[in-house]
Amino acid sequence: MKKTISILLLLVISLQISHAQCNGSLDLCSKQYNEVAYLTTHNAFNSDQDGLLFPNQTYNIASQLNDGVRGLMIDVYNDLFGTPVVYHSIIALGYIPLSDIFNDIKIFLDNNPNEVITIILECYVTTNDIEDEINQSGLSNYLYTHNATWPTLQNMIDNDNRLVIFSDVDDASSSQDWYHYVWEYAVETHYSVGNINDFTCDFNRGDPLNDLFIFNHFVTDATLGYGLYNESNDVNANPFFINRALNCQTQTNKFPNFVTVDYYELGEGLAVVDQLNGVTSTSSINISEQNPERKLLTIKDMWEEKLKLLNETNYFT
Repeated sequence: MKKTISILLLLVISLQISHAQCNGSLDLCSKQYNEVAYLTTHNAFNSDQDGLLFPNQTYNIASQLNDGVRGLMIDVYNDLFGTPVVYHSIIALGYIPLSDIFNDIKIFLDNNPNEVITIILECYVTTNDIEDEINQSGLSNYLYTHNATWPTLQNMIDNDNRLVIFSDVDDASSSQDWYHYVWEYAVETHYSVGNINDFTCDFNRGDPLNDLFIFNHFVTDATLGYGLYNESNDVNANPFFINRALNCQTQTNKFPNFVTVDYYELGEGLAVVDQLNGVTSTSSINISEQNPERKLLTIKDMWEEKLKLLNETNYFT
């Protein structure tokens, strides 16, 4: 009898562990993918931690995932040798092989079996290029393919389809149905905002009838598109952040799915996502206690850094 009770207890504990959380909260397990908000990083790869100039993020993608980011916006190009790399606008400002990014995501998914990740690609390479990198990294085992209805997070976790990929280029073949053309599924707010007073809830790309809502909430330099650090601190702070999110939800009748920010560690992005999701805390979120001394560069400083890098790489020869 004692043996039977012990076995039953072990089974109950095992079941509780396997259903312990979905993206950090048990409350999200029964929600469909399109009913959940995800903290998302704009130009996620473009980080100060990885040494890229004119960054949009302080910390790199590995740190972002560990800190609770669940959506990643990534720009992909081919370098001169045809290798997919990520960089922001100008390769001379720094780049990273796409394989490194995918390997970081693979490690995170391997080590965190209750987490669902979304990648939104700005693509200047083909779907075949992306597929090759996916296969080499081992991420193909995690790919989600959408059918008629969005599954619950628990269903995605149970089936291990925990990586959703969207692209702004519609060039996938019928056999690449895991590669989703983003504007068939999502609508967004405008992404070119240079001042906290310029935000609106107006739609930009995508059909308003689409299921998913990309809620762009960042301010960038009008010329180079890098993140404005001091301004991001104000933009990401409550009550401005949550008030804008709720106001746009009311105005558009769209639930903000991808809450997209620069410098995610500043302000209240995680708290905003939790409030939208109706959860009090997210156990997977643990903002890095790294507090690197950040040098706030002037425009003159940044151009001097840029020219130095261009000369070092013989860009002008």
